[in-house]
Amino acid sequence: MERALRRGWPRVLVLNRPGADTRRERLLSGRSTRPGMDRDEYPPAIGRGKGAHLARGSNPRGWLADVMFVPSAENRSHGSTMGIKLRRFCDGTRFKYVFY
Repeated sequence: MERALRRGWPRVLVLNRPGADTRRERLLSGRSTRPGMDRDEYPPAIGRGKGAHLARGSNPRGWLADVMFVPSAENRSHGSTMGIKLRRFCDGTRFKYVFY
């Protein structure tokens, strides 16, 4: 996340659950895998808005994102926590991505 923010991706995202799996699959297709590691993306698939493209630093839309390898357990734990935190909000809600 910190690397992606330094590259110009926004910290404030828009919740957009429909199509998240498709956006994630399209982004990660063709990227190699590593044992014990996950390919993690920022902005997360549920935080990328609608549209075919994403302009860095403004209104996250589309399927583009920054990707890097992270330990699987860490990535899945963080994803689960984020899902729980965002469960009560409707699509279209803006949220600030904070990682501790």
